[in-house]
Amino acid sequence: MIETYYAAALAVILGAAVGAAAVAGRKATPKAYVVTEVDITGDIATFQRDYAAHAQATIGPFGGRYLVRGGRSAGIEGEPPKPRIVISVFDSFEQAQAWRSSPEYVKIAAVREREAKSRQYIVEGLPE
Repeated sequence: MIETYYAAALAVILGAAVGAAAVAGRKATPKAYVVTEVDITGDIATFQRDYAAHAQATIGPFGGRYLVRGGRSAGIEGEPPKPRIVISVFDSFEQAQAWRSSPEYVKIAAVREREAKSRQYIVEGLPE
């Protein structure tokens, strides 16, 4: 009976060790962050209605989500940030690129480009 408990305990420990080794050996894909700086210079109602109201729906199908969408910011060094900053995260650089070039986003991005001065870029994060 005691041998059965030892065998079971050994099996649990061995299983945990094998599982941990498998997880440690797996390479994590770095996340990708899309940073958008926006200064609305055109019609704010058009920007809100035709761009901002639709942007969130375009990132979900690509596994993206917002980390920052507006809020306070403060310049520390260099050029000050534009008045509005949006940061989205995607599971990979490729997913972020696919979102940015998707027909759904390209259609509304034209509104952002027309109604605002903006800068947008993708940056790859560190592996987790």
